[in-house]
Amino acid sequence: MQRIKALAQSFVREEDGATMIEYALLAVLIAMVVAIAAITLGQAISNQFNKVSTCVNNPSSANCTPA
Repeated sequence: MQRIKALAQSFVREEDGATMIEYALLAVLIAMVVAIAAITLGQAISNQFNKVSTCVNNPSSANCTPA
């Protein structure tokens, strides 16, 4: 009985599982931030390429003023 009690107390004090869960949550959070940034930057870059393409095809367009 003492052995089972000692094993249960050891299991309760063990923190490796909690640490692993914390690292997993941190990794998921970082992955979400990277994904959101990639989507946002991807759309912005796509918009810029579309503007350049329009200016190359039609230089007299209203959006083609030199900066």
